[in-house]
Amino acid sequence: MHILSLFSLAAIASVASALSGCGKPIPRYFPAPGQSKTLPLPGTDRTYRIHIPANYNVNNRTAVYFSFSGAGRNATEQEGLSQFSNPQFNPDGIAIYPQTQNGVWLSNPKANTSYPNDLDYTNHLLDYLEENLCVDTGRIYANGKSNGGGFTNVIACNATVGSRFAAFSIVSGAFHNAVNVPGVGFCEPAPRKGGYPFLFFHGTVDQTAPINGNASAGILPVIDILEQWAHFNGCGLDSLWTSNVTTFAHPLVKHVSWACDGRNGIVQFYREGNNGHCWPCTRPNDDYISLGLSKCPMGHYVFNATDYIFDFYSQYRLDV
Repeated sequence: MHILSLFSLAAIASVASALSGCGKPIPRYFPAPGQSKTLPLPGTDRTYRIHIPANYNVNNRTAVYFSFSGAGRNATEQEGLSQFSNPQFNPDGIAIYPQTQNGVWLSNPKANTSYPNDLDYTNHLLDYLEENLCVDTGRIYANGKSNGGGFTNVIACNATVGSRFAAFSIVSGAFHNAVNVPGVGFCEPAPRKGGYPFLFFHGTVDQTAPINGNASAGILPVIDILEQWAHFNGCGLDSLWTSNVTTFAHPLVKHVSWACDGRNGIVQFYREGNNGHCWPCTRPNDDYISLGLSKCPMGHYVFNATDYIFDFYSQYRLDV
């Protein structure tokens, strides 16, 4: 019986190895290390953009960072905006920029909810990456801007897909009230030991996804989503953000940090005074240039969100 058990474990290990991309050469159609490329996702009608770090080693399990674009924007634009492929911020990880199906993500009311929807696509893309590259399944992270941020929230709320990501970050999130969207309208994350680390950024003069919401457009206040994740992470009566505001080096910025169930800073929020629907960056990026001073009145911002995102991610890994 003992020998049979050892044989069974060896067989399981052999199957697991066959499904892993570790030890295998990079598929020839993937970009070379240090490069980016837009590719079709086999078995679907979808595409995605991938950046493999210059120091990628087929024998070393590598972190993966997803970044979802805003509505009407594409994967290439999100790569430039987020700077997730920039070794200054991400020297060692694989960066993934998924492409929308029809210009928007769940939970936007215009998103295609039929099977396979965006959640199915994300799950399939994860499977594909893990089969073809040496992926550290304990260090997979999700980020999104605007509607992509709203979809990042949808991912975390989904017990199947959300349970595969170690931590989440959202910039200028557009959180649509999606109670009537099948499989999306209710937040039911899978219980897990480490909780759901979340980092949020939002400008006080955001006209596209107002920080206090827009009832007529079905956009929820950011504070509702923050307190939701503080609650899911076990903050209980301390889920309200008003008791958690801390000081920040710049007077325009308010930093809110929750300590839930003994986990300090598991939910954090940077409230960006005078910033609009713009990815915070100390130099003018595509948001500040394309949206202009009417929507991004400062022309740049007082910190780089991407710096903070990768620092936040570095503190969390998923127990798998």
